[in-house]
Amino acid sequence: MVQAALIAKGMVPDENHHHMLRKKIDGVTELVTRISHSSPDIRRDLATLMARQCALTTSEFWRLIECPLSEKDWNKLVKERCVDGRNPFIGR
Repeated sequence: MVQAALIAKGMVPDENHHHMLRKKIDGVTELVTRISHSSPDIRRDLATLMARQCALTTSEFWRLIECPLSEKDWNKLVKERCVDGRNPFIGR
């Protein structure tokens, strides 16, 4: 469910040792997250990590997955938050 929802919102699968998903937002950044092969369920701690990788809060992430948050609105949030291409949710 989560992987399919992220793909529907513009993420592209990049199979590696994990199910990698990437989304390039032109002029802003590239978002990268992954889903383990071993577990079909997303625990709360993993959802929080994935949300951060997607430049979202955990509640926004679940709204993205459940569809009230559109791809267009997600892109807008990322553009507002990722100044100079940096995701503020990831400490780099």
